[in-house]
Amino acid sequence: MAYAINSDCIGCGVCESACPHSAIFQADSYPVLYVIDPLNCDDCIRCVPLCPTDAIKLDLEWAQCYGRGCPLSSKRYGGWECSVGEEHCQQCGSVLWRENTESAWICAKCRNGESGHGASCPKVRHKETLLKR
Repeated sequence: MAYAINSDCIGCGVCESACPHSAIFQADSYPVLYVIDPLNCDDCIRCVPLCPTDAIKLDLEWAQCYGRGCPLSSKRYGGWECSVGEEHCQQCGSVLWRENTESAWICAKCRNGESGHGASCPKVRHKETLLKR
């Protein structure tokens, strides 16, 4: 469950400055003044309590990082981590993963010539579904 900013946003920018992954940025359209990129959002919720108008709400269409719907919430992938949108596969655009902090980032979808783990980011899959509509 990624987060989204609704029309109660007053454009103060406090959410943008609180985001450690630069997932929040100013929109080009009105009435929403800021938007959250769900692929770069790791659902840390640092922005939520800071919003003076409570404009940041759960977006139930998206899986939650390290929680519901994320393969990394499973013991099967213990030790694996996600780049949280900071690293993307140059071939398919998917979020990259690595087995530990010493490992190289790999694409679970394309595998980048590595063995990988076979799971993929549900947020990336959802984005691909939305683009096909």
